[in-house]
Amino acid sequence: MARIACVAVEKALCRFDRLYSYQIPTDMPLQAGCRVLVPFGRGRDRMGLVVEIAEGDDAGLKSVRRMADSEPLLNAEGLMLLRRLREDTFCTWFEALSVLLPAGYGIRPKIGWSAVRGTEPDNLTGRESEVYALLLSRRAPASAEEIADALGLADCSGALEELAAAGLVKSDELLVRRVRDAAMKMVRLTGDYQRVKTTPRQRAVIELLEQAGCASVREVCYFSGVGKSVVDRLEKAGAVEYYEEEIFRSPLSPAPVQEEPPAVLSPEQAAAFETLARGMDDPEGRTALLYGVTGSGKTQVFMALMDKALAAGQGVLVMVPEIALTPQLVDRFRRRYGRQVAVLHSGLSLSQRLDEYKRVRQGLARVVIGTRSAVFAPVEKLGLIVIDEEQEHTYKSEAAPRYDARQIAQLRTRWNRGLLVLSSATPSVESYYRAQKGEYILAVLAERFGQAKLPDVTILDMSAQEIPCEGLSLELCQEIYYNLQNREQTILLMNRRGYSTQAACISCHTPLECPNCSISMKYHAANGRLMCHYCGHSEPLPKTCPRCGSAFLRYTGLGTQKVEQELAERFPQARILRMDMDTTLRKDAHQKMLAAFAAGEYDILLGTQMVAKGLDFPGVTLVGVLGVDQMLYSDDFRSFERTFSLLTQVVGRCGRDILPGRAFIQTWSPENPILRLAAAQKYDDFYREEIQSRKIHLYPPFCRMSCIGVTGEDQQKTLAAAKAIAVHFSGLLRESYPALPVRLLGPSPGAVLRIAGRYRYKLLMKTSRSPDARRALWALLLWAQENLSGVSVFIDPDYDSF
Repeated sequence: MARIACVAVEKALCRFDRLYSYQIPTDMPLQAGCRVLVPFGRGRDRMGLVVEIAEGDDAGLKSVRRMADSEPLLNAEGLMLLRRLREDTFCTWFEALSVLLPAGYGIRPKIGWSAVRGTEPDNLTGRESEVYALLLSRRAPASAEEIADALGLADCSGALEELAAAGLVKSDELLVRRVRDAAMKMVRLTGDYQRVKTTPRQRAVIELLEQAGCASVREVCYFSGVGKSVVDRLEKAGAVEYYEEEIFRSPLSPAPVQEEPPAVLSPEQAAAFETLARGMDDPEGRTALLYGVTGSGKTQVFMALMDKALAAGQGVLVMVPEIALTPQLVDRFRRRYGRQVAVLHSGLSLSQRLDEYKRVRQGLARVVIGTRSAVFAPVEKLGLIVIDEEQEHTYKSEAAPRYDARQIAQLRTRWNRGLLVLSSATPSVESYYRAQKGEYILAVLAERFGQAKLPDVTILDMSAQEIPCEGLSLELCQEIYYNLQNREQTILLMNRRGYSTQAACISCHTPLECPNCSISMKYHAANGRLMCHYCGHSEPLPKTCPRCGSAFLRYTGLGTQKVEQELAERFPQARILRMDMDTTLRKDAHQKMLAAFAAGEYDILLGTQMVAKGLDFPGVTLVGVLGVDQMLYSDDFRSFERTFSLLTQVVGRCGRDILPGRAFIQTWSPENPILRLAAAQKYDDFYREEIQSRKIHLYPPFCRMSCIGVTGEDQQKTLAAAKAIAVHFSGLLRESYPALPVRLLGPSPGAVLRIAGRYRYKLLMKTSRSPDARRALWALLLWAQENLSGVSVFIDPDYDSF
């Protein structure tokens, strides 16, 4: 029986995306999880991934052309995740692979040139001689770009063609990784170094290497007091040899940190730890919910769990919802676990992400901290996964593959027989429901840690203000002034960036909309332009209305830039730090800003929801919430849950030390019960009301809600395609899946009808979690791709928003 590779091919449309069989050459040590080059169709060779290796008859099969990896990129667990991602999120094999590997692992073909040795060049031009001499000096092939750069030429392709025609050089197709490894040039002694006659300066080099064993070229020259030419002559004589040693480009500072001993747990924390620790000993793998009020010390509990896992030789993965939350956790974990800590998130460079991934894969880092994509980190013997602020929607991917990091974490927990801890002061309704049913282990922290008390919360009725106010109320300004006088810090939440949220003509009332999206643009005072927060379109402020020509334009609504300006006018002595997407674009911006605020360099931290969760600043005693009403009434069945969570979280940022905290929520709807419950930090009361509403209206957790999305550039064509899908799907469900309980809603427009020039319609499917539901959706997707043109169709298995 022959060995056959079952290969997923890159750039295959969904309806052609299946495993193709290829013959494996007898001398090729190919394993599942490796990338290969394979012939596909009539075009050039394509990149493929070997998903499995089988045995069978290879008659008529094409052969694998070439291995791209010398060892598998995915182990058995990685291949399991690859399959589940493709099956459950309705994506292609390579879309699934794109989240399992960092982007730096990507491979691209490149033509490499090398000299044909043993030939005698004749009648070469000056440029051809230079190129040929350079290639003779190199052991590895070089690209035309590399040759031109080395010789300082604009182009050398003509010289290479002439040399190739004369048989002096040859070309080969190379597979080059997108990001190369970083390496340091090292020196070590050879076995014959004692036979070589040396000068005194050369002897100094040899004596150093006899003591150190090896060193970098720079270190040898520095400590021996010699130039590189001395080492080069030793290498030429055979006394030493050069080699390269990989170095890791880490985002963490190399400076040593002060070690932090394990914290002493309170009785309540110790009880929660014992409850969760029993789950770590379960041989089947368990999921637990750590539910604790803000400031109750949940981090100390799961750090105790981390200590237990590491002591047992297991790896740990800790996830946070925002990049802004990683600096504080990284700093704390490094003080406890040192260089065992690795960081993975989108704020790193490609090379940093690649090297952190490799450190984890090689077992050099056993504690991984990161955002959503870190759930795929190749941690060996993964014994504990912690998802902090588990209710956050950022754990759900909005692009293919549309996965939920919490579900991936559960898969990995079962595979590794470990423990998944979902941690939050405001758990998602679905998680708390499962904990109440006993599906999850439940541990509760009902009190704040130490002497800290929950803050006093006041709801400010903006409609009752004596002077109409769009920004800061008089009461909140008085509280900010009090804090400034007492050198205490303040956090203000304004969950919209920019200066004004809407620009419109006073004469004809026409809003200034984005030309690519069906939404109004926001005015940004920092650059004096109108900007679209969906597609990024930007344009200067118009002098007149584009519709009627009126010169009278009005800018309304509130954004972080406008609040910052108002604060500066009212409190000129205040040091204000604004954190939003506009101010955190630069690398390490989050870390530097939060470090400056923690050091007391600023009095007021103003920002969007990135300042609302997970941050711990002992000096913060006041929190103000602005613009809460826009969150309450969004077109989303989770709007109440998200508003309650955000308010509870941001209120919990104050009073976390000895000084008491106080919070003020400005609203035009003070009678809304969600605000009252959030102000009182009464999650259980909120949950009882919300779960009843979900049950009556059949929303998760009482069903699985999937979305069938249709997008296209032509509105009528897109709507017609959505209607055709609804008709076909209804017939498919009746004929092939009559026993499947289904409610099909729509089609209806997306929350924003048009984004980046594409119209958006959706159908919502409420059903149970069953293989039949998945098979029905796969059948629909394949039918749509074969029968509908001019539109794109996707399936989101767990609808969040669209």
